[in-house]
Parts: sequence; structure tokens; C-alpha cells
Amino acid sequence: MPMKMMNAAVVAWLICGPAFARGDSLTLRVGTARQLGAAGPGWKSSAPDIAEVYQNGFVAGLKPGHSRITRNETAECLVTVEEDRQLILDPKTLKQYEDDREFTIGLRKCFGSELNGQRASDPAEKQFTRANRVINSKPLRADKPLDWELQPGTEVYDGAGVLMGTVPATLEVDGRRMPVSMFNFGASKVLSGRICVYAFSVSIVPPAAVVKLMDPADLRGGAVAVSAWLPLDSVVDKEMLLERIGLGKAKAPALPLESKGWRISGGNPKMYMTQFGELSIVRQVGTGPVPSHYLRRPGGTVNLIYSVPGFGLGGQGTDSFLASDGLEFYPATGAKVFHQPTYFPPGHPQKGKPSPQTMTFLYGAVKVSGSEPVYGWIAREALAGAPE
Repeated sequence: MPMKMMNAAVVAWLICGPAFARGDSLTLRVGTARQLGAAGPGWKSSAPDIAEVYQNGFVAGLKPGHSRITRNETAECLVTVEEDRQLILDPKTLKQYEDDREFTIGLRKCFGSELNGQRASDPAEKQFTRANRVINSKPLRADKPLDWELQPGTEVYDGAGVLMGTVPATLEVDGRRMPVSMFNFGASKVLSGRICVYAFSVSIVPPAAVVKLMDPADLRGGAVAVSAWLPLDSVVDKEMLLERIGLGKAKAPALPLESKGWRISGGNPKMYMTQFGELSIVRQVGTGPVPSHYLRRPGGTVNLIYSVPGFGLGGQGTDSFLASDGLEFYPATGAKVFHQPTYFPPGHPQKGKPSPQTMTFLYGAVKVSGSEPVYGWIAREALAGAPE
């Protein structure tokens, strides 16, 4: 049964002082996490469905309301949680060009539009990440520094809160197998009153309804890898992940949305196949990415991404939706449209040369009842009936 969605958990990560005293107050927006004091036992929330407190002193806003946070009944902080309302930018203020020229905004490298750029990051963040994945401070294995252990039976959901499957035990450590996942830095969302974090290429065992969306060849031992959402509370070392993941830092700018939306269908990856393999969407063929990465994925989802592929900007995922949800993507008013060439693959007589096929990327968001929209780029070819 689909989970009921709450507001998007995508607000800047804030850290405050080391302690608080009786009578203090704090205002958070839904999805915001803030540290009230040092780690240790005794943290409690009078309304954990409104503001959940963790034993490392972080408090997270889950829905509008009030809660009293205490520690060992010797200190008290009144927490007010407010709706998350992202500022809508005027498209006229965007720095965009007719061509795809390279330019910089601050430390960000962009091509063609400031919406198509590297995710902004500060130097302190880099010690906790590798290629946008969060590094585990206590790695399960020396060769797996990005894997985090999960609770048995951890459920994974798409961006509309639809159950996609459960995580099997796949990583062997000291003679036992455990369920694990990697996580994208900065990506979070509130689903059914729980903070969820964006799992990267996590293995799931899908239910029968989701299996119907898949090519049987994509299932290996009944499992498939997806990028989607899982509850933070399902992570064994959730406090450490909370300290490192930077809730909300991967949030892309909000713009006015057009009134007409286009259903996410997933498109047809076969149109980009040749007898020598799949076309490339980058000139340096054989290095990825390829068009099918932006159409229906093996797990039956279509991804929103942080930047247009083909420019070497990182392309971190911002959200994922099952093609069966019937949801619509709404393009943003005034955002540049990118028409990307594709190239013949290795082994082809015209290796590295442009092919007749192209892909088009639109900026916008998917509207889901009860949630602030998450913005990003999507392939027009993954939308049913979208205009050329």
C-alpha cells in the first residue's frame, strides 16, 4: 500500500551550539535537522511525530506543530516545526545562454544555464564524501567504505511513497551477510512522517506488482539494484549518517511550473541500441553515461537528476518515480531546454561520431499530493506525449 507523503525533507543542514537550557526555543522547517547538544543517552521528544530527537542530539522536523525536547529531564527546548516553503525564483534572474558555453558561478562550473551545473559544496564536506556518496566512518569492510549496514527487512520506496521492495542481505562480513546501501549526499525527503534518505544503487527484492514493470533479464536471483528512498531509522548507524549526510544540501532551485504536465512513461531504451551496443550520451564513448540511464531503469523507475548528462557535472539523482505511478512531470517556466547529441559506441565503424538520435532534457518537478516538489532534470523521451 502506498505511503502517505509529507513535505519534502530538503532544507539546509544547520548546526547550533553545544548545549541548551530550560526555556530555550527553536523553530525548524519540515525536513530540517539541527543539533541541540552533545551525543549521549536521555534525549526525548514529547511529540516524536512532529519533532524526532536522536541520541546524538539532533532534532528533525517531521510535520508542523510543537514538541518539547528534553535530556535527562534537566533541560527543555520548545521546538516549533513549520511548513517547508521553497522560494520560487523569477526565471528572468537566471543566468542562461543560447549556446552551451561554460561559465562559473562562485565555485560552481555550469554549461548553458546555471541550472545545469555542479552541485555547490564546501571544502569541509569533502572529507565525508566520495563522488557524492557518504563515507562510513566505521566501514563494514576496508574495501567498502561507502556501504552502510541496514536493519533486516528494510523497505525501499519511490518518490511517491510506493513500496518498491525490501533490501536483501548481500554483503558478507566476518562470515555473515548483511543488507547494505550507499547514500547520496544531501538528498532527503519526508515520507509517511519519517525522514527518508536517497539510497544509491541499493539491491531490493521487489514485490510482484513491481516485477511486472521489469525485464526478467534485469532480475538477478530475484533482486535488482535501484536508486530510491529508505527510512533513516532503518540505518543501523543512523546517528553517524545523520551527522554526515547534510540534509537538504542537494536541493535544486524552484521555478514556476507550467500548467501542463506530461506522464512519466519511461520511454523506449531500444531506440538507442545498435548491433554494436548502446549509443553514448558523451563524446568519450565507452565511459558512460548512456541514454537508458535516463529512461526506464531496471527497477522500473525514471530518475530526476541534478544536472544534464554529457557535461561531466556529476549528475547526482534528486528523485525516482515508478513508471507505473501515473504521475506527471511539469516543466519549469523559463528554464532552458537541452538537446543532447548521442554518439556511436565502441566497435561501431563510426565510433565516437554523432548519431542521428538525440535526447532532450527538461527542468521541472513532479507534483505529488502532500509534498513540496523536488526539482531536477528529466529526459523528454521518458515522458508520454511531451512536445518535441
